[in-house]
Amino acid sequence: MRRRVALSLVALLAPLFVSVTPAKAAVVWTEIYETTTSNRDAATNTSMVYTNGFGKTGGAASTFSGSWDRIKIRMEMTQVSNNTKYYAEVAFDKWAGATLASLQFPDYANLLVLQKNVTNLLVTSDTSAVRTGSFALGRVEFWPYNYSQSPGGLSPASSSGLYDWDDTVSVVADGHGSYQVHNLTDTQTIMAWNMHRPAGPPDLGLGAGPASNPDWTSMGNATWKNTNFLVQVFVGQTITSTSVNAPTLTGNGAKSATTTLKATASIAGKVTFLSNNKKIPGCIRVSTVDVAGTPTATCVFRPNTSGQVKYSAQLFPTDGSLQGSSSPISVIQIGRRTGTR
Repeated sequence: MRRRVALSLVALLAPLFVSVTPAKAAVVWTEIYETTTSNRDAATNTSMVYTNGFGKTGGAASTFSGSWDRIKIRMEMTQVSNNTKYYAEVAFDKWAGATLASLQFPDYANLLVLQKNVTNLLVTSDTSAVRTGSFALGRVEFWPYNYSQSPGGLSPASSSGLYDWDDTVSVVADGHGSYQVHNLTDTQTIMAWNMHRPAGPPDLGLGAGPASNPDWTSMGNATWKNTNFLVQVFVGQTITSTSVNAPTLTGNGAKSATTTLKATASIAGKVTFLSNNKKIPGCIRVSTVDVAGTPTATCVFRPNTSGQVKYSAQLFPTDGSLQGSSSPISVIQIGRRTGTR
């Protein structure tokens, strides 16, 4: 007597996945804060103005719950000489005790003062004014107050009486404001956004400022202006491996009937679905889509056989520096053809 076997799902060992890409590290970034306004709010001169969805509350900073070990800041502005927008971007290691709140833009609502050395910098830019590449040591100088040319007490210290990568905070009302990131390996300013008061143009710059004020303090908008101004703050998690889960089946689960396989992955990419170790036509390198924060790939097909079938998936990450991976095998009972032909 032939017995009907119920739909079953059994996870087995993953098949061998062969990739020509060597395993390396990559960072998955999440944007937390953003502003396109270079001054504190004009009404109260208290708070920075954030882009909707990327403010202190009610947006990405409120919903993010993942782990992170890297910080990235991107700054964009327009160069006066050719009226062209440029950017600089710097990523560095998270320092001990860093929180999302400590990455806010400094203003008189949070009274944030952050003068700290940071490590393991990666600098990119599309302007030759910024030295790009990897650097061991950097410094951030973020505060809403005034500041003097005196060394701020960190090592290495500046020996010059200049506004540069080593200044001293002076707590006052209606302060000038500083938002600077420096490359200490070359003692060069990477990006600067100073003068946060509503009145007057901000002091902006990418790369080293003039010899008199290398961090662009009091330089106004003679060289750089706040057209196309943008500052974004990201947190990132370094990953060295990827994974894709065993496919799950929905639908009739019968031979020749429309059936859906879904596979979730640890990172965005393309997924190839396999049936008994053979690629399923129409389900090769299917792009993942974000479903509630999880990269998900879907395969819609008609099984060409009944009985127990081994389904699996292979992930090819969008980030080419990461090695792909294979899922465990799902053994699924596919029923016999139903209906008439």
